[in-house]
Amino acid sequence: MFNEEYELLLKKSVEVAPDWLKKDVESIVSKDPHAGISFLISELHHTYTFSIRHILSASHLSSEWSQVSRERLNFIDNNIDIIVALYNEIKHK
Repeated sequence: MFNEEYELLLKKSVEVAPDWLKKDVESIVSKDPHAGISFLISELHHTYTFSIRHILSASHLSSEWSQVSRERLNFIDNNIDIIVALYNEIKHK
């Protein structure tokens, strides 16, 4: 794949990225504007890994948060290039 094709594909992928991801990236970058991409990815992982939300969800006999967090972690892990592009787009606004 040529570089131009990759850039076009990445641009389209950023446009259709999930709203939760865009919101999370904007939130993390706005809290610490000098942080780098590794900090951003670390914070995204921290947001969706096992936490008190999972425990509270389970205590209410709901596995919804567990499923949502698993899907989002999977998306994060498989789309690092989109996250980097979102980060760069937000940093250059």
